[in-house]
Amino acid sequence: MQPYIGGIPAYGIFSSIGLFCMMMMLYLRNKKLSFREYLLLMASMIIGVAIGSKFLFIMTQIPDIIANFSMKYMLNKIITSGFVFYGGLFGAISGCMIFSKLHGYNVKEMLNFVAPGYSIFHTFGRIGCFFAGCCYGKISTWGLPLWNEPETLRIPVQLIEAIFLLSMTLFLLILEKKGKSNIFEIYLVGYAIFRFIIEFWRGDKLRGIWICFSTSQWISIIIIISFILYRATKIYRKTSKK
Repeated sequence: MQPYIGGIPAYGIFSSIGLFCMMMMLYLRNKKLSFREYLLLMASMIIGVAIGSKFLFIMTQIPDIIANFSMKYMLNKIITSGFVFYGGLFGAISGCMIFSKLHGYNVKEMLNFVAPGYSIFHTFGRIGCFFAGCCYGKISTWGLPLWNEPETLRIPVQLIEAIFLLSMTLFLLILEKKGKSNIFEIYLVGYAIFRFIIEFWRGDKLRGIWICFSTSQWISIIIIISFILYRATKIYRKTSKK
């Protein structure tokens, strides 16, 4: 792992590569949006990611902020803090939904369209995490060391997640080619299940632990339960009409 490449933060490099890949993927697959609308969609999602990921990170740090409360400490925490994936995801979803409503596009279709792009963006983001040494795994008898702990092996959860996300991206594109209409749902629920499991291998405490699960595990549980209830409601309505 190497936190800096040529003096530039590795996370920033790989996130930028991921953003470029997402933008190119959406641009090449675009069949409805004008170029102006495409740029507005990208801007809406990027702003949503920035606000959402930062906001959720701050929420996980509330106990620490309260314990050391001062305006200077809180502002420093906001400026220097990291980002949380689920916050960024919900921010991107919100940006996509707002864009769709303002420009008269079907929200579900637009979410299906952006899902593979966001997945490839996340893939490179996790590679960036690996190089930066954040979001690391538990100490183990196998794995790879952090750049600042060369003698300690850790489960490379960042790379495992990157491989999963790349596979998910390819799978979503295949489903899109087959004309499936539930691409976004598959992405959201599939990732939630995976994230709930892999969190047990995470070794960093910064993500926040509440009772017995991490913040991301609780969010994953909410997503999975919400999806089950949503599907059950749809099935019930269909059967009740017969």
